Amino acid sequence: MIRKVRAHARDFNDTIFRKEDITMFLNEAIDRIIQVLPALNNMPYLVSENDIVEYIPREYVHLLANYSVARLYSQDERHYEATTFMNEFELKLAELKEKIENGEVEIIDPHTGDVLDTSIAIDYVTDNYFFNRRGRVEGV
Repeated sequence: MIRKVRAHARDFNDTIFRKEDITMFLNEAIDRIIQVLPALNNMPYLVSENDIVEYIPREYVHLLANYSVARLYSQDERHYEATTFMNEFELKLAELKEKIENGEVEIIDPHTGDVLDTSIAIDYVTDNYFFNRRGRVEGV
C-alpha cells in the first residue's frame, strides 16, 4: 500500500513524504471506513509494508491510498489535489456502502471465510404509551 500511495502522490524517489506519515494516514483511512461501515470493525491496521488490506473488496482497496494521498497533499498545502483525492475517496466509499446495502457486494471475513452481517439493526417502538388529558398513562 505504501508503494501505491507513493505512486498516486508521484513520490517516485521516496523523498517527499515520510513512510510513517503514509502509514498513519492509511490507518486513518481504515478508521474512516469503519466509521461508515461498522461491520468492518475487525479490520486491522497496517503496520508493516507487507501487510495486506483485509475485508475490503479488491476493487476498493485503492480507497486507502486515495485517502492517504489526500491527507499528505493537505499537509503539504496542495489543497486542490487534496480535495480531488478526498472527494474520490468519499464518493467511492459511499458507492461501496450502497452496494453492500443493496446486496451487490458481500464482505468476507478473511479468517473464517464467512460472509459478514452488514445489515443495520433498526430500532423500533414495541409499546406506545401516552398520557391522556387527565395525566394517566394509556397504552395503544
